[in-house]
Amino acid sequence: MAKKNLYFPYTLKAPGRALYISATEAGKPPTAEAAKTKYSITLGLEAEDAKALFEIEARAINEAGFGPFTSPADYQLCVVSGAKAAEKALASAALAARGKPEEEAFKIKERAEARAELVKDYAGILTASSRVAFHDRFTDRYMNDLEPQERERVANGFRLAVLENGKVVVLDTAHLFAEYKDKFYRGAFIGGTFNLSPWARKKAEDKDGVSAYINGLIFVKDGERLASGQSIVDSFAHYTGHATDYSPSAAAGFSADAF
Repeated sequence: MAKKNLYFPYTLKAPGRALYISATEAGKPPTAEAAKTKYSITLGLEAEDAKALFEIEARAINEAGFGPFTSPADYQLCVVSGAKAAEKALASAALAARGKPEEEAFKIKERAEARAELVKDYAGILTASSRVAFHDRFTDRYMNDLEPQERERVANGFRLAVLENGKVVVLDTAHLFAEYKDKFYRGAFIGGTFNLSPWARKKAEDKDGVSAYINGLIFVKDGERLASGQSIVDSFAHYTGHATDYSPSAAAGFSADAF
C-alpha cells in the first residue's frame, strides 16, 4: 500500500541560479498556465546538489510504495537534468504547436527553444512551489507586523532571507522585506531549503511523481539578470546540505545519468 505524507528535507549545498522566480509575489510558472497561483522558483543546480536530489527522488518513490524505482521517464519529477528539461520543453512545444496557425506555432516553438537554451547546461533543474499545508509557528503580534504579501508567504510555509556580509538576515519585518525584496530576481543566485514529497497518480494512465515544496529561500549573490519572466536561521546557519546517506543505486534501473 502506498504511504502518504512522506517528506524528505534538503538544503542546497551551493546556491542555484534563479531561472524563474515568484518569491515576493505569487504567480504561475511560464510553462504551466493551468497551474494554481503560488509562490514558486526554478533553479539551475550544480552537480553535487543535482545528484543528491536525484537520489532523494528515487528514495521517495521507493519508500512511498510506488517502487522499486525504475526510470526517471516513468515519473513526474521536480528535479531533472538540464538536458532532460530542454528535451521536454522542445517536445511539449512541438505537441502544443500541432494544428495551430503558422505564426502561433512559431511563437510556441520559439519560446520553447529559448527555455531549452536556458536550462540545457545545468546539472539539474529544480522546480519548487509553496504549499498551504506547511505552517510556521509565529505569534499573532509577529504576523500582524508583516505586510500582507509576507504574511501570505508565511502562511504558505516558507521564509525569505538574504546573505549580507556573511550573516543571514531574515526578512521578518515589513521594513526588511521592502528593503531586500528586489534581491529575488531572475538571474540571482539563490539558496534554499525544500521538502520533497511523493504523490500517487489519480488515473491509471497518469504517472506517480515527486514534488518539491519551499521551506526557505536565501539570496546569496547577484547574477546577470535574465529577461522577465524550520527556522530559516537554523537552516542556513552553516549553509550545508542535508542529503541522506541512503543510496538508491542498488534499486532497479537507478542511474544519476538517467535523470
